[in-house]
Amino acid sequence: MKTKRKTRRRATNRPVVRRTRSNQPLPKFDTFRDAGMWETFIQEKLAPFERDASSYLRFWYVESRESTNAYPSQGMLTTPFDFLPCVRKAMIEPEEMVHILRVRQYFLELFNHPQRLIELKKVQKSTFVPAPKISSDVMDAMIRRGLAASIADLGVSVVGADRQRVSRTERFLHGPFVKLGRRARSILVGSAMPDIYGSVSALSTMAQCHCLVGVPRNGPFSSVKRQADLVRETLNALKESEVLIGRSTEDKRFLLDQWRHNLMGVLETEPKKALQRAQALYEAGIRVFRVYSPEPGLGALHTVQQLRKIYDGNVEIFAGQIVDVEQAKALEAAGVDGFYVGIGGGGRCITGVRSGSVIDWPELVWKLRGEVSLPIIVEGGASDHIATTLALGATGIGVSRIVGGGTIESPGGMLYCVDPAGKFFKPYGGEASARTKYLDGKMLPFNLPSFVEGETDSADMTYLPYGVPTIPFNVFNLTEDIILSFVFRAVQTLEEYHALNPSPIRQKTALGAETQNTH
Repeated sequence: MKTKRKTRRRATNRPVVRRTRSNQPLPKFDTFRDAGMWETFIQEKLAPFERDASSYLRFWYVESRESTNAYPSQGMLTTPFDFLPCVRKAMIEPEEMVHILRVRQYFLELFNHPQRLIELKKVQKSTFVPAPKISSDVMDAMIRRGLAASIADLGVSVVGADRQRVSRTERFLHGPFVKLGRRARSILVGSAMPDIYGSVSALSTMAQCHCLVGVPRNGPFSSVKRQADLVRETLNALKESEVLIGRSTEDKRFLLDQWRHNLMGVLETEPKKALQRAQALYEAGIRVFRVYSPEPGLGALHTVQQLRKIYDGNVEIFAGQIVDVEQAKALEAAGVDGFYVGIGGGGRCITGVRSGSVIDWPELVWKLRGEVSLPIIVEGGASDHIATTLALGATGIGVSRIVGGGTIESPGGMLYCVDPAGKFFKPYGGEASARTKYLDGKMLPFNLPSFVEGETDSADMTYLPYGVPTIPFNVFNLTEDIILSFVFRAVQTLEEYHALNPSPIRQKTALGAETQNTH
């Protein structure tokens, strides 16, 4: 499809990056544990910005406004339906913010290290290998008996005594990247939650972590214009990333192209609405779409067919949430690049309770093995069970609060709610919570929300006692989980993990689950 490109660039509140060079060259990747070397490098690289802290933090101050003043980002947004103990709001102190930004920059430099990009490019040139059919007494027995196995019911045995030990450092060097759609990306995929990814900083940061991430369409972004403007500002922010300072022209060009294709515009499954939104997003620069509904129906298929007819092969399309093998095959025939699986089961979701639906996506992911030739992204509790989800046959794992909740990048920036005990947090509502219904304008007379299928909770700034509230740290933390999944099965890649036969999946007992955790 050919469209006229707009040459007028929107004004941005983000400061222009001064293209300075660090006195030190970028350290080699295998030195990433050398605290002295990397802290010196990061401090020297950011020193020109930190000398003028007010200018350096100007972008973050814009992100730290109330909703209407943070446009196009969601900003700090509270509603009458949050029911959270917010006694006041407070900003992170500038000195602390500077420290957080140093940590953030450290991980972004690692994620985009030239040595790591070599491995990413190798995966990009490769052909996707779907999870094959393999044997599993556990899964066969559960399916035969009609049991709705929760992901928490399952685990993975330690195997691989007959293979060489797998290096954690080498796995980190290799990503681990996977072919997710047409490009090499992280296994971690940002969800469509506006309370997590409804900001320029959250989207641009996830893209720089090589994570596919949804540009939300709920809440404030039910407005097509605001969603499209969010895309434009995010693309502007990527061009001004400090990661690009000191990089070669070739690396800059490659990174910007790669990051741009990690932004995924979320669409409805009603074709007319979806196509109107898709056109605006395409004109804003989006080349990846997610056709999304948490309910079954033919809408996703019809919308995918229309998108392919209009945009042909110029865009990637992911679609879901699929509920059976037949639907997946129909969507594959229609031209999708990947599937989403998982209805209910999320941390704030009560769809399963209200609709009486079992959360049985593990069975569906298992059944899709050998039936489709495209990657499967799983949502609804998968991020708490990474090793098991991957063992079932998934290629991507959806992440929301566990990566973005309570971070400086999530809506609100440096601005937080504070509870009576002095704890900093940000509101986080499920996409069908009363909070989100209110923001979507889906209310009954007398200001009553309808069909509430989610809860609102707090996303604490101190998610991990030893952590730092920034998305790259959380992505690194979960990447360690992925790497450990490989290490304790002695496999080098996800393809090898998927091919373990018989499957190392086991059913856990109640005491087994208790012993698995701290006790």
